[in-house]
Amino acid sequence: MSRTPDETYDAAVAAVAPAVAAGLAAVLGAFAVLHTFLLDGTSRTTMTIVSGVGAVALAATAAALHVRRVPDHLAHLVTTAVLFVVAATSVAHMAVAGEPRQTTTVMLVLVLAGATLLSLRWLLGVLYLTWGTWALGAVVAGPSGQWPHLVVGMITATLVSVAVNHLRRTSVRALAESQAEAQAATVRDQLTGLANRRGLALVGTQMVEQARRQGDAVHCLFVDVDGLKRVNDALGHSAGDDVLVAVAEALRSVTRGTDIVARWGGDEFAVVGPGAGMPPLEMERRVRDCVILAQPVPPDTWPARISAGGAMLAPWDAGSLETLLGKADQEMYLRRSLRREGRAHAPRSAPAE
Repeated sequence: MSRTPDETYDAAVAAVAPAVAAGLAAVLGAFAVLHTFLLDGTSRTTMTIVSGVGAVALAATAAALHVRRVPDHLAHLVTTAVLFVVAATSVAHMAVAGEPRQTTTVMLVLVLAGATLLSLRWLLGVLYLTWGTWALGAVVAGPSGQWPHLVVGMITATLVSVAVNHLRRTSVRALAESQAEAQAATVRDQLTGLANRRGLALVGTQMVEQARRQGDAVHCLFVDVDGLKRVNDALGHSAGDDVLVAVAEALRSVTRGTDIVARWGGDEFAVVGPGAGMPPLEMERRVRDCVILAQPVPPDTWPARISAGGAMLAPWDAGSLETLLGKADQEMYLRRSLRREGRAHAPRSAPAE
């Protein structure tokens, strides 16, 4: 099942959360060591303890996330908490020691938030919370000639955070779309856009199992394009592709939304769906009517003729999807062989004298 953009962002944040926690734990650990040399008195004791506790908490968080990945829906919450621990520690240092230069660490948190928090709601929350905490710390720290420059720095860091967030969101979304396209390519036929064999196996198997649980039957129609080789020989493979696309579109239009239509390979198609399904003769008629309207090639080259065979798997049958496909395939070949034999023995009109 395809992920929504929010689910994609949550998964991306969950993937980087352990690294973010470990990196910030190292930063706080370094601060705890530096505080013992650069600060004096109560400030040194207080900030060494605060930074050390923060480092231990983030290291434990990183270890836990490494052992067991955080659930995607909690990834933004956990990462926000990790970022805020660092921001709060820096603001506490700024307030206790009266050092406005600790604002540089808060700027780092702002930029890092833009790079890691892909949800705009969570990013804006962190920006507001960090700015509010920093402003409160600045008031406690008291007047300083550095504040005008630091305000400009905070504004710049916020703008960089938003820009980095936009770029990362775009790259994550583009990567997710590329992965979705690659995954779809493995279950879709490139020419017709129908499911391929792998896609039919994935969905068809689930359909058989669900129908059996509900006590319902499952039907299969195997369809073969008669005379495609003649089209390829006379008009080229491009014209043959046009015929296949026209038949695929016809099958889409005459089947139900609950049916899965697949290109089995070459000039063969398969339709699997719940219930008894459409009789093969009716399928041939409906597809022929649709293809005649499309006229992919001249009628004298290909008279819009297909052969269809059907089979049904009752809920009490022990067969599988492969069993159902095999029976429908055999029925289709039998009907086509009888039709050709009938044409070969059809009486010819006598020539005019």
